[in-house]
Amino acid sequence: MRRMSGHRCCFALLLAIATTTGFYQRGLAQNEAQQLRDIMQRLDALQQRYSAAVSELDVIRKTSFGGDSNHVIVLTNQIEQLQKQGNYGAAVAPSRELVAIAERVLGSNHPTVAATLNNLAVTYKELGNFSEAIPLYQRSLAIREQALGANHPDVATSLNNLANLYTDQGNYGEALPLYQRALAIREQALGKNHPDVGLSVHNLAVMYHLQGSLTTALPLYQRSLGLLEPALGAEHPLVATVLNNLAELYRAQSNYGAALPLYQRSLAIREKVLGTDHPDVATSLNNLAELYRVQGNYGAALPLYQRSIALRQRTLGGEHPYLALSLANLAKAYWAQGMINEALTALNRALEIEEVNLSRNLVVGSEEYKRNYLATFQDSTNTAISFHLQGNPQNPAVANLALTTILRRKGRLLDVLAATASRLRNQLDASGQQQLDELIRVRTQIASLTFVRDRPPPASQISQLEQRANQLEAQLVSQNVSFRLDVTPVTLSAVQQAIPANAVLLEFIQYVPYNPKANRWEAPRYALYALKNRGAPQWRDLGTVADLDTVIKAARQRMADPRLPATVTKPSLKAAYERLLAPLEPFLAGSTHLLVAPDGQLNTLSFEALVDRQDRYLVQSYTITLLTSGRDLLRLQQRVKPANPPLVVGNPTFSQGSGRAVASSQRGVNPRSLDLRSLTFTELPGTATEVKTVSTLLPQAQILTGSSATETAIKQTQRPRVLHLATHGFFLESPPLSPQVLQHTRGLNANTPFRGENPLLRSGLALAGFNQRQSGVDDGVLTAFEVTGINLDGTELVVMSACDTGRGDILNGDGVYGLRRAFTLAGARTQVSSLWKVDDTTTQQLMVAFYQNLAAGKGRSEALRQAQLQLMNDPSKQIPYFWAAFVSSGEWRPLP
Repeated sequence: MRRMSGHRCCFALLLAIATTTGFYQRGLAQNEAQQLRDIMQRLDALQQRYSAAVSELDVIRKTSFGGDSNHVIVLTNQIEQLQKQGNYGAAVAPSRELVAIAERVLGSNHPTVAATLNNLAVTYKELGNFSEAIPLYQRSLAIREQALGANHPDVATSLNNLANLYTDQGNYGEALPLYQRALAIREQALGKNHPDVGLSVHNLAVMYHLQGSLTTALPLYQRSLGLLEPALGAEHPLVATVLNNLAELYRAQSNYGAALPLYQRSLAIREKVLGTDHPDVATSLNNLAELYRVQGNYGAALPLYQRSIALRQRTLGGEHPYLALSLANLAKAYWAQGMINEALTALNRALEIEEVNLSRNLVVGSEEYKRNYLATFQDSTNTAISFHLQGNPQNPAVANLALTTILRRKGRLLDVLAATASRLRNQLDASGQQQLDELIRVRTQIASLTFVRDRPPPASQISQLEQRANQLEAQLVSQNVSFRLDVTPVTLSAVQQAIPANAVLLEFIQYVPYNPKANRWEAPRYALYALKNRGAPQWRDLGTVADLDTVIKAARQRMADPRLPATVTKPSLKAAYERLLAPLEPFLAGSTHLLVAPDGQLNTLSFEALVDRQDRYLVQSYTITLLTSGRDLLRLQQRVKPANPPLVVGNPTFSQGSGRAVASSQRGVNPRSLDLRSLTFTELPGTATEVKTVSTLLPQAQILTGSSATETAIKQTQRPRVLHLATHGFFLESPPLSPQVLQHTRGLNANTPFRGENPLLRSGLALAGFNQRQSGVDDGVLTAFEVTGINLDGTELVVMSACDTGRGDILNGDGVYGLRRAFTLAGARTQVSSLWKVDDTTTQQLMVAFYQNLAAGKGRSEALRQAQLQLMNDPSKQIPYFWAAFVSSGEWRPLP
């Protein structure tokens, strides 16, 4: 699907020269400038007027560029010709040279420079190199707004082009206001019937189309066609683009009869006007092939796919995302016909191209931007897994492709963010450090305002701060190009080599099955891939998400309930084991360490508490370590900087008294909730003893208790070797829960009104002054959002000795958005956290035993396991509620 952008960039550059130089201001009449604009709009259809327009601008060109004028016109013509041919790769060098000349001659803030920047950005965008295009578009927009005014048509062009890029990346929230502003400017400046208005309307239609809002998109396409066809002619390339996208909409509606003539007409226009070797012709060929494929007419589809692929390879290069799209479509056609080897070859090549683009484009932008971009690859991920599990479950080559795709994409966002944050924290110059400090301050403001007790601020204030945080984050990354990651593609063999000899990686994944013959996506399912450090992987499809989630939730409820005896809890825990691990039980033989990478609701489960066929809890047979994905094993191989002495925090002074409040919530149907803004905590006497004992097991440990255990003190800590936090924790979830009295338990488990969008604001820790919290730097609430700003590079272990610190919002394929994720982003290599509300006294006993085991040289995960087994030996604490709440994630080896 194509959007319309600054495709006539070189002529626009000449026009910019004419309308922004002193020569224009001294004598060029307004009607002449408008005539040039009209020429620009009709350039593709009226080529004979181009040379006349260049002659008319020759005097202006010489006035602006002096001795460089002849070279400028040569470059301009060269770029124009290359772009018309679709040869964007060859257009990069002259486009960059044109920018350099314009900046040298006219200054960095001249409108003509903005035109050259926009032109270069379009070139990169058409090549799929979004990371290079974004800052160019943004700079072009800023120059035009400053030099020409916020409502100039050229500003609308920059807004439109930047929105096109965001739409290509699935970042619709960023694109929509830009499209709307561009449309408003054009309607006001040019009139509602102007062709440029038609372009804006079309691009809005494409965005709604991609979001699945077909009924909203259809009238916009029709309006766009009604504006463009009379103005530009029935055979204009832009008309062909609208026809193509309208046909795409009809195909999505299964209205194949309406789609076919539009596809055919679009293809005919493009071949006639642009030539048979233009990239837009390849788009028409691919889309027409898709129409034939979904109708089962593979004989008609295959040659069209093959021609599209050859054309895209020739004109766009071997790494373009459009080439990957055509290859993936071809793979589906082969798969539907049972041509497995051909399908495997095509799909493998498509996924390799997508990997190149992921590596290239994930280095820029905010976290939200990266998340949205990753989401655009979900269909191909599901296709790869479906090709294996649904289509070829016994084919080892297809299995390797599916598992490689999972390892490359599951947990990818966390991996990229953690690596980028580490580089920024440790390598910024003074200016960059100021930006990072401001980002941390803004995040602190967001967290403080979210949970202020009195006079909560308007939602708009928090929204503005969130926008500023995203802006600062994106600027930090884009302005520090040298910090971009040295990306080494994740391979199955590399992950396999990182697995210990006694361990097995259990990679769970949620996927949506694809049926190529019916062209239908089916109900989501769970799958499990198991891998040892030698040999082929094993796999099982585990069943539908709806069915398995019922089993998972039942098991979790039983293991987290202190009232239920083992005779009641074990049947549910056995049922979960049978569904999750029993299918691969023979493969686990000989292993003593399970590296578990859960997905979906599996993130809420303590695998230690599952019961096997010998009626044993898994913790009795295995050491268990949680990972976001098997790709974590590669990150954990990286060298660690020496750290500072440990920091032990506990028994904060919240204030006197305790409280309980019931409040209405805006979430759910008639919900009842416990509002954190009205909550007070009681003291936790067990944490005082815990802190004292733990600190004796950590040489040189610094201790913060009482009124010294503040949010500020923790945020100012720098890279402690171990960070131990013994206090109340909270996690605010969507389902309504009954309020509970919070006495002598470490946390709350409640639903609360939540104004912010960032899920890391839903979990956190209570510190000194919590009960009097007010808007400010230190309000006694340390949210996961704020944790991400702490420098824990080199920190070997963070222990969150509190309730619900391992919980958070679950994003399939990207883990849990909560404290565990936040401490990973901050740099901590291991996190020990809890999955449910824990008892104060029992937690103290567990933690002391854990640190004693660490001091004895045991590995981090094994130290926790031994502490759990010790608790289990107490007849009063044999059920999982007491010993299974805490889990270890990340590095499992002994502390150095």
